[in-house]
Order: sequence, then structure tokens, then C-alpha cells
Amino acid sequence: MPAKKKLPVKKTKASAPKKTASKPKGKSEINNKTGSWRESFHWGVANKPLDHSNETHVDFFSKALNAGHGELDSGDSAVQLKVKSKLSARHLGDLRKICGDENISVGDFERVKHSYGKYYEELVEQRTGKIEHIVDAVAYPADEDQILKILQYCQKNRIAVTPYGAGSSVTKALRTPRGGLSLDLSRHFHRILSFSKQNSSVTCEAGVLGPALEEFLNRQGFTCGHFPQSFEFSTVGGWAAARGAGQASTGYGRMEEMVLGMTVITPKGKLEFVEIPASAVGPDLKRLFIGSEGTLGVITRITMRVSRYNPKNTRYLSFLFKDFESSVAAMRNIMQAQIGKPHVFRISDGEETDVAFKMKNKDKGLTGKILKALGYAAGERCLMYATVEGNRDYTAFVASQMKKIARKSGGLPTGSYPVKKWLEQRYSSAYVRDPLMDAGVRIDTLETAVRWDNLMRVWENTRAYIKSFENTFCLVHISHVYETGANLYFVFASRMTDSAAKKELSEFAKLHRGIVETIIESGGTLSHHHGIGRLTSPYLEKAMGKEAFTLLKDIKKSIDVAGILNPGALNL
Repeated sequence: MPAKKKLPVKKTKASAPKKTASKPKGKSEINNKTGSWRESFHWGVANKPLDHSNETHVDFFSKALNAGHGELDSGDSAVQLKVKSKLSARHLGDLRKICGDENISVGDFERVKHSYGKYYEELVEQRTGKIEHIVDAVAYPADEDQILKILQYCQKNRIAVTPYGAGSSVTKALRTPRGGLSLDLSRHFHRILSFSKQNSSVTCEAGVLGPALEEFLNRQGFTCGHFPQSFEFSTVGGWAAARGAGQASTGYGRMEEMVLGMTVITPKGKLEFVEIPASAVGPDLKRLFIGSEGTLGVITRITMRVSRYNPKNTRYLSFLFKDFESSVAAMRNIMQAQIGKPHVFRISDGEETDVAFKMKNKDKGLTGKILKALGYAAGERCLMYATVEGNRDYTAFVASQMKKIARKSGGLPTGSYPVKKWLEQRYSSAYVRDPLMDAGVRIDTLETAVRWDNLMRVWENTRAYIKSFENTFCLVHISHVYETGANLYFVFASRMTDSAAKKELSEFAKLHRGIVETIIESGGTLSHHHGIGRLTSPYLEKAMGKEAFTLLKDIKKSIDVAGILNPGALNL
């Protein structure tokens, strides 16, 4: 049998040789890096010009909410912290001996950048100077041996350690009340190590970013199949640690289904789960670390299942339904018909569809009149998007069957254009929140998963709660679908308070808490793919059950005796 293909270092940009730390060189430029608050909290590339779609979003919501110009600071001033690192000179010296002076940073900008994710509250805090829970230093280990030594040193000295990939968390997973050390794998753990066409698998280090992996796989005629909205600025290790799901998960599966093998470093040593297609050798312990959010160990290497890449065969479909219930029925029937699966599969509810139509002026003129006459009324009608990928015969068959089922539920075919247009702005749309906040618009998201028999109840109850707040948008979509149920993704937007930031944070916390509790009381899960972090961790014991949560805590104590690994995440 042919051996797995070992990649030469020059094969891909993601395969740069590791830097060693045998001789301290003094602080490198990156360790002295300075930057503005906006560079810290801004999504993606700071000061990137907005595309037309995002400009339209900002204009629409600002006017609809009468938001005007926001009260929050734009964040253009340089990051300067009043609180210096609490790590002693001895601790910093010892850590530098482990991984080199150039791989330890105590700079203000680096510490802030590694202490915040992209949750709304975190963005407001950085814009208002309400700075709390900052890491004391950032470490960039060069290899697994250094990670093990760091963990063992920090365990001995009771220093908290928070694994860090690219900082795209929206669950307060990076907030560290104990300060401590941020362990960043992005500088040295970014190599694609091997690829096997025969096994349909790729092995890479945990710090590889989504685009680097996908570009490499596309050149081999394959795709990773995992495309979260954070794709451009999230890492493979982060995908696994958060137990994520990408936009095409209906067809390709979730991250826990893609991981074939992995390496994890814990304070007790290295765990290696070898690549295997399936096994019955006791419990599958690697899944214990998928979704562990850095609380049990540091993921350093992952082997993923990958799929053939045949973009020319992709079918793009969209339909307009008269209401949410009929679109959900069509979606369920498609998933349960045993005709194969779409890959991207999505429904926008009435309000989300209505906002999209208004921004594109689709509800005016002759088109609007015809749709109204046919019974596709504004505020009720719902758009369904889908792609089908793979073999030409397969995509043609699945697409034809989907059309038949959709029509039975009143689905009006609307062609490929809406899907292609949505895919074009899929990643750029993440840039819209910062300018919306500049304009005084409060916007955030929450998501859940539900059974089919309870989906409408969770949707109705949660929407009713959000809409009980005056002048608040509630845009809902389904984007991850199964034979047994689906997710629900709530986007809520309203005008910020005109008063102090403290009141804005208080009002937002009340709204957010109420949404979470409504979802739970209605029968939804705490999260479908964002994870728990510290955001919803107070609800985790009840969600898991007391006995199961006690078991999880016992496992944590066994692996992480001193409780140094991301303390507080998952309520551990």
C-alpha cells in the first residue's frame, strides 16, 4: 500500500518551518507590537473598506432604528493598560527559558488582543475602557515539548493557561478572571503535515487557518467541507475545541464527525489518538476533547476527513415559501426522504426574508405586486437556499427531488442567483457589526438546536420574547439540518442606550439572559455550534444533568489537578 504523502515544507504557505528557541534573541518585533483598541476588537482586517452589501446593512438598520451616531468610542487610540502583568520576574524568566525570550510577550496590545473574543459585551468593554480580566503574558510555544513544559510549570505554580487560536470566540471563552498565560499556537503550529488521497484525510497542526487549509486541499482536488462564518479568522484547533459546525454541515457533517485523529497535550503528558475510520476499542476518548474548549488540554495536531472537490457539479437552488411553517415542513421532508442531502441548506424566516427584500428593493414594483397576488406576503414569506455538491449525477438527482418536494409545500423556485449572491458575501458580512456599533446599533446572536416536533414552539416563544423589547429586530434562520431536527439561529438588533456604557451592558445582559432562558424553557439546547465558554456556563449543569456534570468535573480534576486550564469555561 502507498504510504501517506509527506509534504515538503515549501509545498504551502502554511508549511513554513518552525522557529526554534534554543538561543534567546531578545524580544521580537511582534512582542513589542503596539496597536489601537480598534485593531484589537475589530473583526478581521482592521479598517477594511465595507462592501456595498454591508454599507446597505448599516444604512438600513441605522435608519430603521433611528440610531444616529453611537456613543461608543471608535477605538482609534493606542492600547495602554494601567494594570501591568502580575507574573513575577522569576515566573517570566522561567517561561522564557522554556520557549525563548522572543516567544513570551507582556506587551499591552498583545495581552488585550488575547483576552477578548468577539462577543458583544467584550466589544463594548474595549470601546469604553471597562477593562477587566486581562492575561498577564502571551506565550508562543515552538513545539509540543515546550507546551508540556509550560503546562507542568504552570500547574506547579498555579498559573492559569488559556489556549488561543485566532480569537473568534463569541462565548467569552477567552475571559480569564485569574489572568495567567495565553498559549497562542498561531505563530509556530501552522503547518500542513501530510495528505492522503487514498484515505481522504489531511493532518495539520492546530494553528492552521481555514483559508490556508482549503487552498491547499483544493490544489489536491479536495475540500475540508468545514466553513463557519469565522472561516477566514479561525483555526483547525479552534474548530475542534469548540465542536463547531460550518455552513455546509448538512452535507459534510460537524467537526466531531470530521476528526479522525488528534494529539492533545495535558499537564500529565501527551495523548495521541491515531487516525482510524472507526473503532470499538472502548469509549472514544478523543471526543472528550472535541468541545472541551481548552479546559482539558491543548490540541496541537488534527487529522481530518476530507472530501472530493467538484465545484463545477454544484447545484444552486432557492425557493420562496408563503410562511415559515410550510418552509420548515419542506425542509424536514427533504431531509427524511432518503434522496441524499444538500450541503448548504438554509431557511430565512419571515422577518429575515423581509429585511433582505427591503434592502434589495425586491418588495417594490411589479415583482412585489406579483408575489403579493400569489400569496407570498411581506413579513410572512420565507426564502430557502441550498447547494448540492459531489458527483454530477448525484447533484442532478438530489436537486430534482428537492424541487419536487419543495413544490408540494408551496415552494416557488427562485433560481440560483439568491444562493450565489448569499455565498459571495458570506464571510464579508461578519464585518458589518463594527460599523453598526459605530452608528449606535446593538446587534448580537444566539443559537440553539431543536427536534422537529418542537421547532415551531422554540421559534415562536423566543421571537415573542425578543420582540417584546421595543423597536427590536429579530431575524431567524435555520442553517444546520438533520433527519431528526435542526438549529435555530437568532440575530437581534436594537438601538443602544444613549446613557453610560454601564447601563448599555446591563440592558444587553438582561436581554441576552432572557433569550437564553426562553430557549431552555421552550426545550432548546444551550448551543448548537458556538459552544459554551463562560457565557452560558451557569446553565450547563442543569442542561447536562447533575450526575453527568459531576462526572465531567471529576474528569477535569483527574487531567488538570491544579485547575489551570481555561478555568471557568464550561463552569469548570
